[in-house]
Parts: sequence; structure tokens; C-alpha cells
Amino acid sequence: MKLFAAREITSGLALRLAAMVMLALLPLGLLALAQTYMTMRQTDETRLAASVGRTLQEALHEIRLIRASQVTAQLLASSLRNHPADCASRIAAYATSDGRISRAGVVSADGRMVCSSDGSTRDFSQTERFAEILASDQPRIFHDPQWSDPGQSDISLTWPLGDVSEQPEGFVLLWLPESALIDLPDDLVSLPGGTIPRTSDRPLALIAANGAGEVIYASTGIANAGLYLPGQASLKSLIPQKAHSFFDHPEGWETLMYSWVPVNRDLFLLGAWPLPVEENFLNRHVLPYLFPALMWLTGVGVTILGVERLVTRHVRHLSRAMRDFTSGNRLSTQDVTLARPPAEIASLAEEYRSLTATILRDEAELENLVRQKDELLREVHHRTGNSLQLIASFLRMHRREAEDETMRLVLDDLHNRVMSLSSVHLGLYRMAGGTGVTVDLLMAEVITKVDLIHGRAGMKGAVQADLMPLLLQAQQAVPLALLLAEILSCFPPSEAGNQPVRIRLSHGRADDPPGPASADVARPDTKVVSGAGTEIARLEVSGAISARGRLTGEHAGAPSVIGARLIRGFVTQLPGDLQIIEDSARVRAVVTFAYDPALTQVAEAATISRA
Repeated sequence: MKLFAAREITSGLALRLAAMVMLALLPLGLLALAQTYMTMRQTDETRLAASVGRTLQEALHEIRLIRASQVTAQLLASSLRNHPADCASRIAAYATSDGRISRAGVVSADGRMVCSSDGSTRDFSQTERFAEILASDQPRIFHDPQWSDPGQSDISLTWPLGDVSEQPEGFVLLWLPESALIDLPDDLVSLPGGTIPRTSDRPLALIAANGAGEVIYASTGIANAGLYLPGQASLKSLIPQKAHSFFDHPEGWETLMYSWVPVNRDLFLLGAWPLPVEENFLNRHVLPYLFPALMWLTGVGVTILGVERLVTRHVRHLSRAMRDFTSGNRLSTQDVTLARPPAEIASLAEEYRSLTATILRDEAELENLVRQKDELLREVHHRTGNSLQLIASFLRMHRREAEDETMRLVLDDLHNRVMSLSSVHLGLYRMAGGTGVTVDLLMAEVITKVDLIHGRAGMKGAVQADLMPLLLQAQQAVPLALLLAEILSCFPPSEAGNQPVRIRLSHGRADDPPGPASADVARPDTKVVSGAGTEIARLEVSGAISARGRLTGEHAGAPSVIGARLIRGFVTQLPGDLQIIEDSARVRAVVTFAYDPALTQVAEAATISRA
């Protein structure tokens, strides 16, 4: 039932039309989403392009300071090349004149610092970077703790020295303190462990790198520079690229906007910018696409509401009226009133009212015809029963006049058989008038009349009946009652001895035992053909073993042969299957046949209502 209800909802007209509207609006919705996406993308590209210029603008102070220091190193190298003897004095003069430089010195080709601004000496020949710097004819800038004094964080700048043949003689070395480059604002930039400033006016970090992809400066301090580096792109991979911006996220951070700006062949800038405050998930990924989605949903909602208002509710009202009408509730379906329906549905409702009125008239006429038929059928049974009683009376009169004993036996048997037929028809007369015959009641009356005929009325316990309520159509009830009367005639009380006649009537599904009435007997194989929805009924009559010859037609004498033929004829009319089973001192006649269970359900409902 739940599956049917769910299928009815999903296959409804409203949902189907809504699906069609969704498909119709799909190109427009996709176009709106694409335009929104392109607008967002253009906004990002504009912001990214602007961030390159802003990064360069924010780093102008640092760039100028580094470039000025490189120019100082170049001038100092040129002066020492022309006046090598004045190394100490010139170095000290340049270092004193430029307050941004903490120290200056000249490193010879063997790695020793031959002169310095503060008179100190060092040996760099054992460092990893020395051979590379000496072999290069280009100035270098780098940050290396091995080249700085302990506890100091300096940026080292070199400029090569050479003789006339351009053979490397050493290089000029300047130390630029990191503190000289950091220009801290009033609102300090916090680290990832602290509060992230949600403003786009200043970068979170400005990082300078050399041509080898090494960090030489960071506005947050070189020690903290790694916390702001992009997680997906390394500095070495960015060196060959032109100025551009991109989105990335460092480890443990939200997504940031990065700007990469090449300054010269040995100096590059990387700016880490926070996204604007309004660039949250809702504003970036939900709100821009909300309007196309709402437009789409509005179209679907209007469709569902329109279909419900104009079509579905009226059709549902008509469907409910039709369902009530087919279930038998005729009174509540006469007046089908729809609230402002469309013309087409109003015409359908009017046709339905005309149809129901016609059906009710036809049903009334058919009911009258059925009632007349039942009355005529009852009258037929009544007159047939009376006629058979007259015939039985004539047979009794002939029996009294007959002198031959054999003729008397034949007339007695014929008289009993006619009286049995009469009892069946009179019972049908008293029970007729419905759609079926209550077989258990009819059998009880037949048993009573047959007992009177065969003289068992005064014998207590001679006949034991166990009859389940069963309602059959007349074409099955009549031969079944005649069959019972004929079988009972095969068990005369004179031959019964102490063996009572037991009669059991039961029914059930074709794949189940037929009921408690025959639970103590193995069910025989049956040839009864039962279709879908049918059930099997079973009539079992058992008595003394002496009745076996009369049941099978093997008993001497014409009446027993006629009785056996009648029994087989009645079984064929059911149609059913007859089996004669011997069981010690008793014999059982078992009749099985298929019947319509709908009538049984009606009978049970009537029994419950009477109770």
C-alpha cells in the first residue's frame, strides 16, 4: 500500500509537468549560471590583476633599499678595482656613509675576507655557497646564517671583483640587516596561531626571493616566512613565470590570494593577501547563484500550484466520487460539486453525473429482474417438491398393490429416492432468494429428511454431522445436496450395526488442508482443477463397510447400480472427484470440488452480522 501511494505521488500530473518545466527552463538556468560564473571569474581576474600592482607598490621601499645596496656594492667594487691598496679605508668610508649597511668587506679568491669595515676577518672557503659565488660573474643576493654573525639575520649582497683579463679575484660582500627592511605598520601582522587580520588594505606577508628560489626577506621575518608560502606552488616553480596572481592556501590556513612579481633576474616578490571580508562561502558560492536557482524553483512551484489548483484537485474529487460509487456507496456520489473548475473538467463532471444516474436506473431495473427471477425460482422449487411428493405418493400406492417382493423393493427404493429429491427442492424453496445457497443448512435439512425416510430419526447417534458454513451457487448446491441424499441412501440402518454414519463438510485453499473436519484423515490426491482465487471444498461420508457395494455399484440388484450411476453423475455436475476408501470396518466416500470463495466470504460476513 505504501509502495502504491509513493508511486501515485511520483507519477502525478503536477510532478510530471514540473519536470517538463524544469527541462524547459534548463537552458535558461544554465545560461544564467554560466553568466554568473563568468562574472565571478572576471571579478577574480580583476582582483588578481590589481593585486600584482599593489604588491609591487607595497614593496617599493624594500626594492629601493635592496637596489640601493646593490648599487653601493657595485660602486665599491669599481673603486677597489682601481685602488686595491685603499681597501680598508674605502670599505670603512662606504659603510659609514650608508647607514643601512651593517658591515662591508672584500673576500679574496681563496675565501678569506682580506678587509672589512669593522676590521674583522673570516674565512668563507668552507661554506657551500663560496665556490658558486666565486665562479659566477653576476652579483648575488641571499640569506645564509653561515655568512652572518651569530644571532644576526642579515641579507648578504655580493658583487664580483676581477682583473683586466676578467679573472675572478674575489667579490665585495655587504651585509644588509633584516630589520632595515621591515617596515612594521601600527597594526602588526599576526602569525597563523594568532588572529588573522581580515583586511585587504595590507598584505599578510611580503616575501622576496632570489633567482635560486631562496627566501631572502619576509615582512613577517624570515623565520616565519614558511608559514605564508603557498601549499601547491613552490618558489622554484614560480621563478620562470611572469607576473601573475593565483589562489592557494598554505598549510593550516584558509585560501589566500598570492601575487608573483619578478623585479630582476635575481629578485622576485611574492605577496600573500587575505580575501576580502565579504568573500566568504555564502557570498562567493551561494548568493551569486541563488537568483537563477530561485527563478528555476519559482517556475516549478508555479507549475505545481497551477496544476493543483486547476486540474489535480478537481480530478481527485471526481476520482474519490468514482471510487465511492464503485465500492457501493451510491448516496454520497449523486452530487459532485466542483469549486470553479475549468470548462473541460466541468463537462467531465456533468458526464459523470449523467453516467451514474443511468447506472443507478439500470441497477434498479436489474434488481427488480433478479428479485422476480428469485421469486420464480422459489416457485419452481416449491412446485417441483410438491410434484415429487405426489409422485412418491403414487409410488407408495403402487407398492401396496404389488404382490411381487422384488417389485416392492424396487418401488421402495424409487420412493425413497423421489422423497430425497423432494426434500432437496423444498429446502431450496425455503432458502432461495439470495445470490447463493447456504449449503450447510441445506445439508442439515436433507440429513433430517433422509433419516425420516430410512427410519433413523429415533436412533440417537446414528448420524453425526460436522458441517462448516459454506455458500455455493445453485448450480453446485443442487447436485451436492442430491449427491449427499444419494450417498446416505447407501447406508441403510439395518446394516449399520454399531457403526454410525459420519458426515463432514470442510473447505480451504487449494494448497492447504481443507480444515479440521478431515484433519485425522490423509488427504487423497485430487484431480480437481482449481484456478487462481478458487478454493477446494470436501464432503466426506463414512459408515459401515457393507455400503461399499452400493457406492461402487457392485452390490447385487438394479437399485444399487442406479444409485452408483447417480452418484457419479452428481459428482460430474459439480464438477468434482469421488474416491471410495476402505478403512478397517468402515468405508469412506470422499468428494472434492472447487468453488468460488467470494460467496463463502459473503456467507461469513452475513453470519457475523447475524451474530
